[in-house]
Amino acid sequence: MPVKNYRDDLLKRLCDPNYSSQYLKAALDETLKDGNQEAFLLALKNIIEAKLSVNDIAKNTDYLQKKSVNCSLDQEPLTLENLLFVLHSVGLTIDFKPILD
Repeated sequence: MPVKNYRDDLLKRLCDPNYSSQYLKAALDETLKDGNQEAFLLALKNIIEAKLSVNDIAKNTDYLQKKSVNCSLDQEPLTLENLLFVLHSVGLTIDFKPILD
C-alpha cells in the first residue's frame, strides 16, 4: 500500500487560499497563547513554499520572489512591514476579530 507523503500533501492543501488562511490563523492563535513565534513562522514559510512554487514558476520569477520573501521572514525581529509584504506575496491579509470569552 502506498504511503502518503505528509509534506507534499500539506503543500498541496496550502495552495487553497481558504485552507492556508485557516492554517495560518491556527498558528497565530497558538503563538498568541504561548508567545512562541516559531510555529507561526514555520506555517508562514510552508505557505510561501506552497504558493510561490506553484504560482510563480510559470512567470520565471519564482527564485527571486521566493528569495525576497524568505529574506523578509529571516530578519530579526519580524516587522509589520515584512509581515505585510509576505502576506501580500502569498495572497493573504490580516483579519481582526474581538476575543470572545
